[in-house]
Amino acid sequence: MNMQSDAERRLFEADDERCRAMLAHDLDALARVLADDVVYTHSSAVVDTKEQYLQSLREGRTRYLAAQRQSAQVRLYGPVAVMHGHVIMQIESGGKKKDLNNLFQSVWVERDGRWLLASWASTVIPPETKTL
Repeated sequence: MNMQSDAERRLFEADDERCRAMLAHDLDALARVLADDVVYTHSSAVVDTKEQYLQSLREGRTRYLAAQRQSAQVRLYGPVAVMHGHVIMQIESGGKKKDLNNLFQSVWVERDGRWLLASWASTVIPPETKTL
């Protein structure tokens, strides 16, 4: 029996909110779920600060067309949580659509009763590799 704690439930809700904001191109909503000191590592190995990431989206260099978390596991360490799992996304970057099949790891911090994304890193799963 897997009983999800209130903290885990709120964490998944925050991640769902982040994905909805990315897909809706709602940068104000996205900014609210990102920690000010977030480190965002794309599967391309580009690393962005919060402002760089939001600016990239604002300028249309990257646009999220679809995102679906396939699986995720969470480890809670008090006000810090580590989430890792599998996500499938479709993005538009440089005018080209790309389908991404990625593993990810994210670190969340709880501040003032809200979960904020502090770190994101994803890596492309090679086509011949089985997922978790």
